[in-house]
Amino acid sequence: MVATMQATEPAPTERDAPWFRLALALVVLGALILRFTYVFLARRNFDPHGDAYFYTAGANLLADGKGFISPFFEVVGIHRAAAEHPPLYVMFLAIPSVLGMKSVLTHLLWSCVLGSATVWVIGLLGRAVGGARVGIVAAAIAALYPNLWAPDGMLQAETLSMFFAALALLLAYRYWQSPSWPRLALVGLACGAGAMARSELILLVPLLVVPLAWTTRDRLWRQRLRWLGAAVLAAVVVIAPWTIYNTTRFVHPILLSAQFDPLLASANCDSVYYGRLQGYFDIQCAIAISDKEHLADDDGLPRYDESQEDVVYRREALAYVRGHMSRLPAVEGVRLLRIAGLYKTSLYVRADAFIEGRNPVWISWAALYSFWLLALLSIAGGVILRRRHVVPVYPLIAPIVVVFVTVVVTYASTRFRTTAEPALVVLAAVAVDAAIQRVLHRARGSAAYASARN
Repeated sequence: MVATMQATEPAPTERDAPWFRLALALVVLGALILRFTYVFLARRNFDPHGDAYFYTAGANLLADGKGFISPFFEVVGIHRAAAEHPPLYVMFLAIPSVLGMKSVLTHLLWSCVLGSATVWVIGLLGRAVGGARVGIVAAAIAALYPNLWAPDGMLQAETLSMFFAALALLLAYRYWQSPSWPRLALVGLACGAGAMARSELILLVPLLVVPLAWTTRDRLWRQRLRWLGAAVLAAVVVIAPWTIYNTTRFVHPILLSAQFDPLLASANCDSVYYGRLQGYFDIQCAIAISDKEHLADDDGLPRYDESQEDVVYRREALAYVRGHMSRLPAVEGVRLLRIAGLYKTSLYVRADAFIEGRNPVWISWAALYSFWLLALLSIAGGVILRRRHVVPVYPLIAPIVVVFVTVVVTYASTRFRTTAEPALVVLAAVAVDAAIQRVLHRARGSAAYASARN
């Protein structure tokens, strides 16, 4: 059936309108102005802490030739190898740092440029899915949607991961329109690059790349397997240098990030299974494990490298899960409600604002309300696409599944939902475009009826 559709149905890009490029450029320019305005008005004096500090200070250390080290320990004179996060966002921020522009404000503005590029990619993705008008509607939503522009003022890797999530989807639809092994390899390359920004994007390889190869019906199985191998190899080629580099720095292997195991420890303990932080995380749980296992000396300095600490955190987290299996279904249910903002909504919004750094608080409320609207529209958009049978829906579903898996395995955070935001935007744009089509059809029908009567 897929082969038949590819042979008989025109691709949405073949119905492109001459005004598309200019309209998209104007939308992207508006997106950039909005993001710059947000930074200058609300984030100009941003004092980064936690992950944000790791990224901006780590980028400056990298630009100074000190490598990937922990900025938290560098301030006290300790040179400690760090792989707390995948390296790509640090590398991205290091670009202006190498040129001598090392301020937090510069890094924020540089992230806004990237966020605006994501709007551009989403516009192209919308066009690939539903034509030029869907592309412009998708770009306009992306330009205004708080869950896309707020991360640009937070100095978080989500700015970069959303770009690669959108790019992987765009390349997936271009492959579907005209299958070839280089196009499938590009999809794998984008998935690998995304994983170098946020680790969970590696799940797009089995959830996006494999189905693409599987549904290439007009190719022999042997050829499809070769193409799939090329795509997987492309993803591996992107990730391998970082993984190999880590083998020279740590006792145990670190594939992408050393943060997963402390995260597990913080997401599986009494306060998040039974307390008011259900479905969320509690960093005090990881600290308690560190104290119990003497991972730091009396001065608070680490005794072991990050890979050795990971072993301890993982053991304690899995032991806790095994000992509380009866509670796990309830916790998983709360995690899924929290990721949609449906569990203790006020607490969820305050956590976004004051823990995750999505300030001021009205932005967190605006982001949640707009997400609810977009989620409803995206469901309608998915149904419409499924009924049209013009392009497949599953590529847009894949990032949503990534978020689902991430939340179930770890905890619920708005930051984890960013992987799916570009897909939600495009699905919502399909629904909005369908409504526009209906209005225009009725208007034309009324005009034709009036003309016939005259």
